[in-house]
Amino acid sequence: MHDKIVDYKALGARIQQQRQQRGLSQQGAAEKLDLSTSFFSRVERGEKVASLETLIKIANLFGFSLDFLLQDSLNKGVSDTLQVELAQIFNDKTTDQTKRLVDWLKVLSENIDRLG
Repeated sequence: MHDKIVDYKALGARIQQQRQQRGLSQQGAAEKLDLSTSFFSRVERGEKVASLETLIKIANLFGFSLDFLLQDSLNKGVSDTLQVELAQIFNDKTTDQTKRLVDWLKVLSENIDRLG
């Protein structure tokens, strides 16, 4: 017996949380994604598997990355808590703000020993 690779309930819960934070109904989100409300609802409950294309559409609609969406299913070198914290920091930033944050992180990383 194989373990499931994707935690669909966690994935659906994350989609639901992001949708609710943006004040969208299931019907409104489904319409923007060109999906039936029934299908979208079942994805949020972890009962249906969305295609890769649909997951990309969801990520684009809500402005997060696929790794944020799939974080419960990915093998990571960084702790889960840290990964979530980083995702929350970057989640609502514009492309320019994200680039600036990454640039600052690079500078901090290069100088971490000197910073104490």
